[in-house]
Amino acid sequence: MTIRAILCIGGANWTAKFVTADEWSKVKPTTPFGTLPYLKVIDNKTGEVLVVSEISAIERYLAQKFELLGLTEAEKLQVNVLLSLHNSLNNFWIQCMLLGENAFAADNLVKLINTKVPAWIANCEKEQVKNGSIGHFVGQQITYADIAASTLMDALLSIGGMEAVLNEKTAPNLYAVKRKVDSHPRYLSFRKSEDFKKLSIGTEGFVSGKAFSYDTKKMHVV
Repeated sequence: MTIRAILCIGGANWTAKFVTADEWSKVKPTTPFGTLPYLKVIDNKTGEVLVVSEISAIERYLAQKFELLGLTEAEKLQVNVLLSLHNSLNNFWIQCMLLGENAFAADNLVKLINTKVPAWIANCEKEQVKNGSIGHFVGQQITYADIAASTLMDALLSIGGMEAVLNEKTAPNLYAVKRKVDSHPRYLSFRKSEDFKKLSIGTEGFVSGKAFSYDTKKMHVV
């Protein structure tokens, strides 16, 4: 979801192509590394096509293109530090999701909710206070760090039981960030679109049957 959020907030002219499970076997050989997503950038003047694969590479390419990495060298460094913080938690969550329904997955889910997320919240809240508790991690405007935190919260808030540790009382500044990101006019319009619903339903379908419940309706705070 972070890629689409950056595209919306950056003001890109873009369209999404969805691949169903039935289509994947035919589509897979045509993708750069046999994985999704990938980004195709078309230069309207020259017709040149640039294909970018790997989620982190796509996100950073777009964040740089739309000047969402910070305005100064100090801000850019801090954005990268925060991205590392967010990615550490996101990677742990992904491992929980991919493990399936077994005792090991359940144990990791408990660790996610009781240990990993509270630690992430504490660090994020501290960084927000350093920046004046203005709804941005770095500087005075939305950055990649804000967007990554907001989309990570989408995933976390959808997990059953997460609301006990991630809520407006435990994470007021994180919620302020999420509201600023989610209420951006172009991104808000996308979040109300059928494409967003398709993505949410697809995610629920992929995660369903794991060691936890998952409801994407709980991700909306705007």
